[in-house]
Amino acid sequence: MAEVSRGLADYHVHSTHSVDGRSSIDEMCGRAVELRLAEIGFCEHVDFEPGDPGFGFFSYERYSESIDLARSKYANELTIRKGVEIDYSHAYENQIRAWLEDLDFDYRVGSVHYVDHIALELRTKLTMPPETAVTKYYMKIRHAAESRLFNVIGHFDFIRSYTPSRSNEASAASDIIDAALERMVANRVYLEINSRRRADREPFPSRRLIQRYLNKGGELFSFGSDAHSAQLVGAGIVQAMDLLRSLEPKAIHILFE
Repeated sequence: MAEVSRGLADYHVHSTHSVDGRSSIDEMCGRAVELRLAEIGFCEHVDFEPGDPGFGFFSYERYSESIDLARSKYANELTIRKGVEIDYSHAYENQIRAWLEDLDFDYRVGSVHYVDHIALELRTKLTMPPETAVTKYYMKIRHAAESRLFNVIGHFDFIRSYTPSRSNEASAASDIIDAALERMVANRVYLEINSRRRADREPFPSRRLIQRYLNKGGELFSFGSDAHSAQLVGAGIVQAMDLLRSLEPKAIHILFE
């Protein structure tokens, strides 16, 4: 039987309660048990961009019911966390805040998937210079960190997969990146190290950005595979933790510890 490592947790997985999820909550929990994970955290997509394929897809009631059933079934084998991943935009902040007000989640992940309403993951052509896109992206990350809506910032430098490498730490964005990291430290927002099918490559964020966070006194981390199917649960988590330890942080505090 495959095994990741006893005591590890994967706090970023998506089931069929996300528009792009391919496995049920039960299937993903079963896989986590096979891997001997201690905890699994579902953070289903909630999208506020009207043109997004996931707009209006998520049902809190159905999701909560599935989580309750899984918790009952796996009570003696696995801790199951009920989270949400919200695609953040300052333009929709009031809507996000109102939507969250009466809902109960164990944790809330804020991520950015759009720049000027252009979806990065849909490979839509960016209609601006890469440096402009990078700057706009990190401004949204900064606003998410400042909003106090989220416990975790997901895949901090996600945009690096969609723009030339030379633009991703452009001087125009450097101060914004620092401000975002400083706000995360001040507001005690966790930095997610997202292995996203990258077991043999750098996670999101990169080693350099993790080091910048540590240099600012950052100690709070969450680890997630970003799995959208049961087969990918736990992928890259060990490598991501090893990378963090290699940077010799003064302290590491993991979500829910």
